[in-house]
Amino acid sequence: MPKRSVCRRVGAALALCAAWTASAESFAAEWPTGSFWRWDDPSSARPQSWLPGTSYGYVAAGAGPSDFDLGRCASGFACDASDLGYKLSTGGKFSPWLGMEAAYVYLGKGAANGGNEKAQGLNLNVVANLPLSDLFGIYGKVGGVYGWTRTRAAASSGAIEGNDNGLNWSYGAGIQLDVNRNWAVKVDWDHYRFDYVDRIDDAQLYSLNLVYKF
Repeated sequence: MPKRSVCRRVGAALALCAAWTASAESFAAEWPTGSFWRWDDPSSARPQSWLPGTSYGYVAAGAGPSDFDLGRCASGFACDASDLGYKLSTGGKFSPWLGMEAAYVYLGKGAANGGNEKAQGLNLNVVANLPLSDLFGIYGKVGGVYGWTRTRAAASSGAIEGNDNGLNWSYGAGIQLDVNRNWAVKVDWDHYRFDYVDRIDDAQLYSLNLVYKF
């Protein structure tokens, strides 16, 4: 996908997130203000984040099944589009409703054409939060991923081998449950798009994450 098109897509998504956040803030007085969602600490007392301009920082580690779009599977070769992936992330909030998250993601290897396809990347998302109770909420996210891929295949399959990298879009959603002031558990669904040596294709990661909040 051309980089200009990627930028347009991400820019439009960020504008939608900003509009949603502005609307949500008008209802702030009616929505939950518990330990996860509150923003009532003085600015000087808010826990800091590793991401510039944000507060209430956290780090998280998670793992779960990944799913690849493998492209062509040559006749006579077994293909398996699933593997185990993992994610390391950190984030923070601009407001109770809007935050940012950076992550390293590894999707594992999808078996194809007598070899495999491997994908990993650095991901940056804007996150829009929606509280459902004082300790439980859902969120959506959109951003970009700079990915690295490697394709290996048997010579007899006719598939193209090689490495590639590039910037593409990503998006996802999740749910989070606070356990206490410093610990939470969240379940994420992330959709990524990667450049491969012979095409551009999608991959998913479904992960269970343990969160430590600063």
